Amino acid sequence: MADGIQLARAASVAALATEGVHSMGRGRYVEAATYEGSEKVSGVVVGPEDLEIHIVVRYPLPTPIPEIAESIRERVAPEVGGRKTTVVVDDLEVGEDENL
Repeated sequence: MADGIQLARAASVAALATEGVHSMGRGRYVEAATYEGSEKVSGVVVGPEDLEIHIVVRYPLPTPIPEIAESIRERVAPEVGGRKTTVVVDDLEVGEDENL
């Protein structure tokens, strides 16, 4: 089980390695990040009983958003130590060649 900044790093790597994820999200009203000393991991909030992973997804989507979120949860599961893991989609990145 990872803790604090280690868990935040692992969650960020897991999210970014997932097909359909463009980047880490920043949060909506406050910055979604974990801090330890002088290090900061953006897009991940580690709490004592929960973990929030904020992402920006890429359009067109390779799979539905719930499947992308589940894939991230599965990738980070060995590190969470029983914490409830929530994946939050903060935004959608649309490719330049897409006519929306």
